[in-house]
Amino acid sequence: MTRTRTIRIRALTLAIAATFAFSPLIASAKTKAKSQGLWVGGEKYFSEFQGNALKQSGMPRANLAFASSVYFSPISIAFDGHQNFWAVFSGINDNLPAPALELSRGDLASLKAGNPVKAVIISRRGNSSVPFVVPESIGFDAAGDLWVIDGGQKLVELTADQIKTSGAPTPKISITSADATPSALRFDASDNLWVAEFPLPFNPSNPIQLWRFSAAERASSGPASPGLKVNLPDLFFFVDFAFDSSGNLWIAGPGSHGDALEMISASNLTDTGAISPPAAVTITSSAFGVLIGSGSCLGGIDFDASGDLWASVGTNNADCDGNTATEVVAFTPAQLGTGGNLTPSVIIGQNKRETNLFLPGPLRFGPAVK
Repeated sequence: MTRTRTIRIRALTLAIAATFAFSPLIASAKTKAKSQGLWVGGEKYFSEFQGNALKQSGMPRANLAFASSVYFSPISIAFDGHQNFWAVFSGINDNLPAPALELSRGDLASLKAGNPVKAVIISRRGNSSVPFVVPESIGFDAAGDLWVIDGGQKLVELTADQIKTSGAPTPKISITSADATPSALRFDASDNLWVAEFPLPFNPSNPIQLWRFSAAERASSGPASPGLKVNLPDLFFFVDFAFDSSGNLWIAGPGSHGDALEMISASNLTDTGAISPPAAVTITSSAFGVLIGSGSCLGGIDFDASGDLWASVGTNNADCDGNTATEVVAFTPAQLGTGGNLTPSVIIGQNKRETNLFLPGPLRFGPAVK
């Protein structure tokens, strides 16, 4: 992809972790390349794990770790159809506008080789609100278009052609809602767009919802018109969600059980209108830590190609007691089928030097960098 070489973009150069005293992560990781890598967005840097690091518990070095001198504390990660890496952030230096940032597969390979790279930056210019002001969650549809939640106010769509180079493109679609605020989005295998929505005005008796938009239901700008609204009455706060290979919906967040993972069966997601399906499976674990705040100790969830469900833990120290470990944990399909209070099958722990993980937040499976 073409990079726009301006002073602004040059100032946004990403650097390999060696620049931030993380060189052992790059130089020492000898993990054999596999088809998938687990990408974790931490407060200070990104980590990618692959191969044996995903098969057994321990404190492995990351295959790749890198950071930005400008952006930190990522809140959403996504991969486009070409397996290019995208992220948005809650922490930004130098009073720069909040971006959606892209690194190509080639960029990732360059970082692994020890070379700094320049990112594609999609962000507003000056006081403009185009294409967005505060990107909070991102995902890609089947056509390769980027969808963004903007500041909890609206959904915007940028076409694949609009995001090939750095700039401030005008969204193709902008969807708003007067009675809810969006917080997270994801696409299922059928290219339906799902959006977590908090009802407005806030009332504890009004449950958090997941709204489903088909391609037709998101084809034009204007007020949101989802075909399905799924009530989540047991959820107090929403963290992340994912779909398994059978189309079952898995939700992470605190509820009456504390931090938990809950599954809603795919058979309960075929209706239209508003529904309140029960959780078919609930998973708790001592690995999730002890929640003492109003948020969550969980940071993100995703499935690997084998059907294992992975979750990041210890994301927000203010919401977790001091004994909550900083780690990434996995549960096998067999465990997911039974539910209950479970011990993870694999735990990737933070090492003493904090060079493989640090306050892990969003996670996604993507390419394994060689």
